[in-house]
Amino acid sequence: MINRSDRVQIWSSQLWANDFPPVCAMTGRPAETWRKFKFSTPPDWAYALLALVCLGGLGVIAFAVVMALVAQRATGFLPLTKASSSTVTLATWIPSGLLIGGFALWLLALVVALSTNDSTASAVAGWSFFVGLLFIIAGLIGRLVVKPLICPRAKVMEAAPGQNDRIVELRNVNPAFVTAVRHSQQARAAQFGQATRPPLMQQ
Repeated sequence: MINRSDRVQIWSSQLWANDFPPVCAMTGRPAETWRKFKFSTPPDWAYALLALVCLGGLGVIAFAVVMALVAQRATGFLPLTKASSSTVTLATWIPSGLLIGGFALWLLALVVALSTNDSTASAVAGWSFFVGLLFIIAGLIGRLVVKPLICPRAKVMEAAPGQNDRIVELRNVNPAFVTAVRHSQQARAAQFGQATRPPLMQQ
């Protein structure tokens, strides 16, 4: 397998317990704080349900509910610098703010359009709808494209038979963090000898 320098496999219990070397997961610098992350990975077959989106608003809601119910989840903390934590905050809330603002402008456009037939009001409604559309597109790009390129991601795998813990593959993390985590895992394995759980297969 190709050894990816920006990926490392850990246990979900390790993520929850903050059990990492004090190395920033995003920059590789000494960590200054811990930040909570929530990772989820739906099974591959769930994406076939994208067809529900064609049904409109109810289809989108149904798709989101199903994806949330069947996804494998892991929650915990990663070491970051304060600057990296601020970057994660901006990458999370700016797209969310754009999406909220876009839908608010659409609501304004609807209210104005229904309240009067005045030409000026119609122009305001039209511009509100157009600007709202731009906000929503920008928010989706930020949420689905920009944030995954900036922030740590993870693939959460199903728990193996007989195991309560599950493997989480951290992705888009700094190579220095990956190296520090692997060294920590190797040192722990050497200290305790034979592990009670199967070894992690690093990719």
